[in-house]
Amino acid sequence: MILHADGNSFYASCEQIYRPDLRGKPVAVLSNNDGIIIALNKEAKACGIKRGDPYFKVQEICDHCGITIFSSNYTLYADISRRITSIYMEYAPDVEEYSIDESFLFFDKCNWSIKDYEEIGRELKERVLKEVGMPICVGGGPSKTLAKLYNKKAKEHGGVFIYNAAEVDELLEQTDCRTIWGIGPARAAKLARHGIKNALMLKHLPLRDAKRLLTVQGMETVQELNGIRCMEKSTRQKKDIITSSRQFSIKVYDMETIECAMVEYTEIAVERLRRQGSECQAVQVTISTCNYYSEDISSQYSNAAIVYLSRLTSYTPDIVNAARMALPTIFRKGYGYKVVMITLLELKPAQYQGHLWFDPMEDLKKDKLMQAIDTITDSCGRHSITLAKSWTKDGWQMSRKFLSPCVTTDILKVPVVK
Repeated sequence: MILHADGNSFYASCEQIYRPDLRGKPVAVLSNNDGIIIALNKEAKACGIKRGDPYFKVQEICDHCGITIFSSNYTLYADISRRITSIYMEYAPDVEEYSIDESFLFFDKCNWSIKDYEEIGRELKERVLKEVGMPICVGGGPSKTLAKLYNKKAKEHGGVFIYNAAEVDELLEQTDCRTIWGIGPARAAKLARHGIKNALMLKHLPLRDAKRLLTVQGMETVQELNGIRCMEKSTRQKKDIITSSRQFSIKVYDMETIECAMVEYTEIAVERLRRQGSECQAVQVTISTCNYYSEDISSQYSNAAIVYLSRLTSYTPDIVNAARMALPTIFRKGYGYKVVMITLLELKPAQYQGHLWFDPMEDLKKDKLMQAIDTITDSCGRHSITLAKSWTKDGWQMSRKFLSPCVTTDILKVPVVK
């Protein structure tokens, strides 16, 4: 059996954990630079707004309905996710963190009854709510596709819904194909044109027809609906390139300010590099005015430069220095820049590189320093320790007017009970 656990309105619920005064009230979360609504709870949806709405277009509705708005606080969300996953790991022999708000729990060698899994699901739901403050739903099935489906239906069954072979066909007959994981509206419309109107009909679709209409992925979906597991636990693939970029909140005209942003984004990229156990040979710096639709062509500018390192490395200062060498070659005065992007290239697995001209003890010191920094930033937040250069200029950071405090990673922002 596979259990699929999913946080309800995850981002919005994270914001409500330390704001008990907002429980049961409408809450919405905005994207980078407070652009569009990326998450909202059911109370906010009832007010008539939806995910993807530009905030400036629905701001009047939000004000009128008393919707509390938050800027996205990914530090908080990641920490809440880690806390929830640690509870899942106490129950399941194997856990796949599918995304920040959902996980698959594998019970492959556990020959338990439906009631046993229902009890586990209820206990998970109660513990996560009590210990973390996050409401979740739990669905269970013999395949990942069925587990996802049962999770979607869990809200109609008290938050926990487990597969029953005797009742599954009745459930599938009442389920629109577009709600099945991997199908979606476009494929559902294609299936409807061929007379496949619900998930039960999709389940009984011959595999050759499923492959013809929906490719190999669709054929696997049909098998999964029949309880045949085709989608095993996915392992995160190492990326061939790593990028880090954000739009500035304002146009930036001087190179020193761009350099500050570039240093911070390089630190973020190199942190991701180390997390996947890789090193890079080159770094590319890209700057852009991002006004491609402006009628004034003379105000448009974009350029990039690549600097090759003397050897493969994941040592932040070396890669930052390489990026700082690239920036002056592409910077042009007089332009208002909105983006700087860092791209790490020619990635290879991290391993010891014996070299005639380098002291191995120096390499060991660098590795230990980076490990210490990663440990500190994991426990205290990304900005708890950083290169000084990223703090010499201000004003370029993302616009986050509604940012909540990082109460789980900043000791100075921990709520005080009076």
